[in-house]
Parts: sequence; C-alpha cells; structure tokens
Amino acid sequence: MPAEMERPQDPHDLYHACGDDVVAARPVLTGDVYEGVTVIETDGSKREITAMVLEHPCSLRLDGVNLAPRLNVGEVTPAEGAQWNGAFNRMFLPPPFPQASNGVKACAAFFNQGYYVSPEQLQAGNRIACLSPYGINLFLQRWVKHSSRLTVETSKFQEANETPYEEADLIEEWCLDREENGIKVPEAMAECMDWLREELPDGRRRQNLLGDPQTRSTVRRDARARLKALRRQSQ
Repeated sequence: MPAEMERPQDPHDLYHACGDDVVAARPVLTGDVYEGVTVIETDGSKREITAMVLEHPCSLRLDGVNLAPRLNVGEVTPAEGAQWNGAFNRMFLPPPFPQASNGVKACAAFFNQGYYVSPEQLQAGNRIACLSPYGINLFLQRWVKHSSRLTVETSKFQEANETPYEEADLIEEWCLDREENGIKVPEAMAECMDWLREELPDGRRRQNLLGDPQTRSTVRRDARARLKALRRQSQ
C-alpha cells in the first residue's frame, strides 16, 4: 500500500522550542527558523526575511562543528491555513509558531522561494523556532514530495537521522551545563563533539553509539559523568 502524506495530530508536536524557549546552546539544525535574515535578490538588492534552514542535518556542517559557508533557506510568510494534504511546495508552521498569531492561521516555509546565505547572515537574525524530530521528519517528507512526487513515511527519516537528532539534544544539554561554568557555547560545542568522536578502547566512537537505541543510554550516562568531572575541575 502506498505511503500517505502525514500531518500532526497536535501542532505543538512540530516544535522543539518556540519564541523565548529557544536557547543559543542548541546547534543550528534543519527546520530552524530565523527572523531578520538579510538576503540578496537576483538584482543585487537586499531585504530582510524570516527564513527556515532547508539543509539536511548531514549537510549543515563541514566538520561537525562549523557551519558550511553556504546554507539553503526558504522564506517564511503567512499562508492560507495549514492544508497538509496539498501544497507540497511548503512546510506549514501553525501556532505556537510565534508569527502565526493575531488572526494568522499558519505561516509556511516555501521551498520554491529559496536563498543561499552565509552562517553570519543567518545568525545575525533571531532564531524564533526549532522543529522537533517529528517536525523535521514532516518537513523532509514534504520536501521530498515537492522534489520527486515520492511519498516517504516519516518513520524512514527518523531511522536515517536519529544520530544527528540525538547529537543536537546532547550538545544542547552539554552547552547549557558548561555555561554554568562560564564556558561559551562555541567552545562547549567543540568540547562535546571531541568527546563524542573520541575513539574508545574497543575502537568504537560515542557518536556511533549515540545513534543506536541499544547503547544510547550508556552514552548519556557517560556524558553526565564527564560533565560532573569537568565541573569539579573548574571549582
């Protein structure tokens, strides 16, 4: 039986964080939305837009830490409500998305209204929303449908991307913890990635173990222990 396009039962399920709940400690990830991003039109003029990051998680960074020099984003504007069964050229962003209020039923990131921006252009804006793993999977489903007319179950995207999803959560927690010791986010993020990529005595790396549901809890336990040791060192 062919796969069917999906929609959220509750719009809140789309988001990891919105508005004031978005923290700088979270790594930039697919589906993040920034307002006040300056883009350059084909005639050379500049304007500010609200933009969603369209890059796949594995394409965002060259080395696991630093963002790629060119990032694909789609413009976010008010839409005609969230018609999830059609209009595959967009990812709907209903409330609680911050700009979907005051009578606006939904906003949407349009895949065919794209721009390339530098990390500096993106991060000069204000991040106002981060999608949850389910939200990213729904975005990827719609992106693939728009690009190929092929429908892929969101569960397939979850299986393919569990490692970067788990990494983002762990890095956010690590950076928030280290912030209490006065360590800035870029330094804490690099520290966490070095720890995840460290080769263990048995030849494995925590980064790979984090993507395996059977060993994920072990990595999280070891991360808590490592953070506790780092706190003691800073005292």
